[in-house]
Amino acid sequence: MEKINLFLMDMSEDGTTTGVTRYLETLLRGLSACSDIEVCWVRLVHSKNRLFHRLEQVNGHREYIIPLPLAMDSILAESYWNEKYNLVVFHLLRPLFEGKKKIIIHTHTLNLIDLALFIRSKVACKIITHLHCIPWKGLYNRNMEHFNRLYSTAYMHPTPETDRELILSDWELRSYTLADRIICVTRCGADFVRRGVVESLPPMSIIPNGMDDFYEKRSSCCKRGEPIRLVYAGALSPSKGLSFILEALRGVKQREYDTLLQIAGNGNTHFAHSLLVQYSDLNLKYLGLLSFEQLKDVYLNSDIGVIASLQEQASYVAVEMSMFGLAVITTAVDGLDEMFEDGVTALKVDVSFSVDTGLKVNVKSLENRIIELIEDRKKRQKLSCNVRRMYLQQLTLEQMTEQTVTVYRQLI
Repeated sequence: MEKINLFLMDMSEDGTTTGVTRYLETLLRGLSACSDIEVCWVRLVHSKNRLFHRLEQVNGHREYIIPLPLAMDSILAESYWNEKYNLVVFHLLRPLFEGKKKIIIHTHTLNLIDLALFIRSKVACKIITHLHCIPWKGLYNRNMEHFNRLYSTAYMHPTPETDRELILSDWELRSYTLADRIICVTRCGADFVRRGVVESLPPMSIIPNGMDDFYEKRSSCCKRGEPIRLVYAGALSPSKGLSFILEALRGVKQREYDTLLQIAGNGNTHFAHSLLVQYSDLNLKYLGLLSFEQLKDVYLNSDIGVIASLQEQASYVAVEMSMFGLAVITTAVDGLDEMFEDGVTALKVDVSFSVDTGLKVNVKSLENRIIELIEDRKKRQKLSCNVRRMYLQQLTLEQMTEQTVTVYRQLI
């Protein structure tokens, strides 16, 4: 049987691990069991240290690392230079396509659509656009004023005309309309594409992120006299809501409950330092960026996981906490709202929006939810059992791989 030749493509910063990177590493483990799929991961990397491209064999698949120009944003903005750059990349990749049939280009960064289309103009292949995040929502960390304006457009006064404003660029539009298939990680992601694109769309599939089962029996709950152990994991950026968690914990402390918040992650060091100084009165343990083995120990020895994101499509932190059976408190936004059922698999906290103050987590509600789980050990145990069951039913690596491979085979 002739093999499917799969090219996974993404764009990343050298030395960083993102949700997309986590997804690709996880998917590759799942695809390793598929003997009829030959995989090459094409990694376009921003780096000041990498000067040369490199092709190597890694754990049953090939990885082709290609340095990006330092001025990549300018190149993407200029069609002439974008085409020149795509020609250079295609020249490097062309030997990998020669003599191959059943080729699929699976892009994981929307701004790679023009490269994928250039390759399709030279080689018979199919293109998949994978929507890991909704681009305009990333403006929360970069341009709050623009984010607030679009949030108001999307949720306060939506119309078919204003929905189009949520598509930020022509290449984003092309990634939705010119691919052969779209994979969304949430229903709300698929709804966003349908609302914002008036042109005809290719078929869409909704495939939630999954991960391997690393479950180990968690330690018993905290002993009498010890603080309740909470864990926050993820990027240290405003949209992840760490500041709201800290404000809620200050209220918890004022009501004379003893807690320890473990903070795992990295990101904006100035933002993180300012928070640690501002909330130095709290019992905090900043762990920095951890390997998964280290993070696993934190999950196994914690009582409550807290996710206070203001925008999230398919959070690997949420999948991890579910897999380890943590009692979770989460915001009722986007993919998190889809993933969890309030009072059954997690406790949810609302967010609010106003033109003056923007998008905020309801801190008092978060404070009350934390205290609710501190006081009710049986509720923590019920949430733990239910969320672990939910993971097994919906979020395993096997399920994600099977659904993704089905899309590949349908395309071919």
